Amino acid sequence: MATTVLLPLDGSPFSRQAFRAVGRLFQPERTQVTLLHVSEAPEGVRERTWAPLVSEAWPSLRGETLRDPEMPDHPIYATQVWESTKAQLIEALDDDVRALADAGFAVRLVIRFGDPAQEIADLVEEDDFDTVVMATHGRSGLSRAIMGSVAERVLRMVHVPVVMIRGHEQASFPALTPMG
Repeated sequence: MATTVLLPLDGSPFSRQAFRAVGRLFQPERTQVTLLHVSEAPEGVRERTWAPLVSEAWPSLRGETLRDPEMPDHPIYATQVWESTKAQLIEALDDDVRALADAGFAVRLVIRFGDPAQEIADLVEEDDFDTVVMATHGRSGLSRAIMGSVAERVLRMVHVPVVMIRGHEQASFPALTPMG
């Protein structure tokens, strides 16, 4: 049976330091790696949540009026912005997917929008991963209290093992090192 690993990336070289751990801890022929990138919503476009007003015949927008001046007038525009942003993120992560595939891993790429820790936890719940591997800054004290820690929040939110790799700010993109 294949091991399923979730590898969240934020697009930075820092987050890619978790690649080395994946290469050392998991056998490529027995492991499926899901790369997850969580991004902020595209600028100027918000998701609309539809909910029934009184009857199913007339939906209304939660928390918004039908004539929100900040929203584009045509719904196709918003969809195009979302899809364009998603396509750009997929292209930006192409080298990461290729690096894992070249090392022999089965790879899947998932793009989501929202709060990184919550989206990671939601995906773990939805897809039943065996483990999460992610880089952490290893902050403590005041800097952690001020800046927060996505890795720490994920650790508290999921019920699967989380392997945290304490990265180095100046490290270069680490190569995958398969276990031998």
